Amino acid sequence: MRDDIKQLCASRYKDINGQPFQLTDGQAEIFEIIAKRKYPRTHCITFTQYGKSDTVSMAVLTRITTFPEKWAIVAPSNKKARIIMGYIIGHIFDNEYTMAMFEIDKGESMDRIRRERSKEHLTFRHPDGRIGEVFTVSSEGKRIKDLLDALMGIGAPNIIIDESSLIDDIQYAGIFRM
Repeated sequence: MRDDIKQLCASRYKDINGQPFQLTDGQAEIFEIIAKRKYPRTHCITFTQYGKSDTVSMAVLTRITTFPEKWAIVAPSNKKARIIMGYIIGHIFDNEYTMAMFEIDKGESMDRIRRERSKEHLTFRHPDGRIGEVFTVSSEGKRIKDLLDALMGIGAPNIIIDESSLIDDIQYAGIFRM
């Protein structure tokens, strides 16, 4: 089941031990839903330590390096949003393809980015000059109006909402308006 997805992931990405990343069937399904944009909306619930964040990171990285798309990772706090972004940053360096497309800002080094894993915006330049990008957004805030203005002002056609059950209904509605 989903052998093509598992093979793609294993050929591009590495696990924590530097070995080809081996997706389970469930992880392959999550990866495929995102990487192939299979459905306009998907709700995914898994138990803790399932590997959802890492799987999502590889799928989003595959999308932004294959298509010039804009992706937002929204979470109830910056700390939670950085979890998926940290995995994305880690996987950039797993293969030459993603590393070659990754644009580093002036004054930054690959080693620093790899070590700190704290960037909030990543850009990938495609051979035709178009750009794929991913950024994080936090829904935390004290004043709902300011928060909604900030969320809707950013905008992205592709959104990953992590820990959505921890986001208030009004903020959740604002995210969908992005």
